[in-house]
Amino acid sequence: MIYADTSALVPAFIREPKSDAVLAWIESSGERLIVSEWAIAEFSSAAAIKVRTGQAAPGIAKQARERFLAFVERHCAIAVPQRSEFRRAADLAGVPELNLRTGDALHLAIAEASNVQGILCLDQIMSNGAKAIGLVVVTV
Repeated sequence: MIYADTSALVPAFIREPKSDAVLAWIESSGERLIVSEWAIAEFSSAAAIKVRTGQAAPGIAKQARERFLAFVERHCAIAVPQRSEFRRAADLAGVPELNLRTGDALHLAIAEASNVQGILCLDQIMSNGAKAIGLVVVTV
């Protein structure tokens, strides 16, 4: 199973420069994806930011969110972060050399706890953090 981070999920449902590459990987990989409840919340925030910044019309963002939620329900395992993942995220976020934001540290903690084969992530800092803790990063 591959953990999909929000940085890869958003371009799968809202047009961005990496959209084609992400969609091609999802369609051709044959890998089952796991997303977290945190990624679901973060996706909604990212869609709303796109509306507020004029990068997407409200209707497009709403449709993207609906398609994303339907995709997750039909095709993905869903990880629910527990106290141990929040504590691990706190540890990771507290390592200055990793330079992780809290949300990214939480994604990594969830992926690590889920014993995934790798993580699909487009964020370079988070990818570096994933590699530092021994996770394989899927590149597109």
